[in-house]
Amino acid sequence: MRNNSPMRASPAKPGPKSPIQPKLADAFVQRPALLDVMMEQINYLAGHAAEACPDGCADCARLEQVKHWLLAPFC
Repeated sequence: MRNNSPMRASPAKPGPKSPIQPKLADAFVQRPALLDVMMEQINYLAGHAAEACPDGCADCARLEQVKHWLLAPFC
């Protein structure tokens, strides 16, 4: 084995292109505002009240809890 012999340069091999990686800042999703989440839930429960549900429906129970807490200052 000779260490001082010149090495031949190998031609560049075309490799597969790597997909574009997202920036670290783009990888995180910002949390929605608390008010937006609360309003979305209230809208869902209000819309759910119009549906015919079986007895013991968990969403109907949540709606009653929300109504109790929201209307408590006015009772």
